[in-house]
Amino acid sequence: MEHQSEMRRIQIYDEVFKRKVIDEYLAGGISKMDLLRKYNIRTKSGIQRWMKKFGYTDVYKSTEIKFTSLTSADLKKKPDLKNDDELHKKIRELERQLAEEKLRSEAYARIIDKAEKELKIPIRKKPNTK
Repeated sequence: MEHQSEMRRIQIYDEVFKRKVIDEYLAGGISKMDLLRKYNIRTKSGIQRWMKKFGYTDVYKSTEIKFTSLTSADLKKKPDLKNDDELHKKIRELERQLAEEKLRSEAYARIIDKAEKELKIPIRKKPNTK
């Protein structure tokens, strides 16, 4: 059985070609992937690397994250009173729900205790078991 191994041919493009591809991409209407296929460029990040090398900005890149800094004036602003009332109302509701869940948890614990005593079987997982 013969194995034929094909050597990968390294593609070398001149600067004029690279700039032409970048300009075509930035002109719009065609994606990087389409350009890779059109010009048979094998490296998926080729166009992006070329843009970085030549100082181009990718205007279509949507993953850019912008952060804004808070100033002391922003921190000194008084909170909206209407919003405060809504927050207090929400806090009261959550506290009520928490109290109900604590009661429910206690009821389940007592039911399990009673079932373990009456049925004489362990229901809860014992410590140090797998």
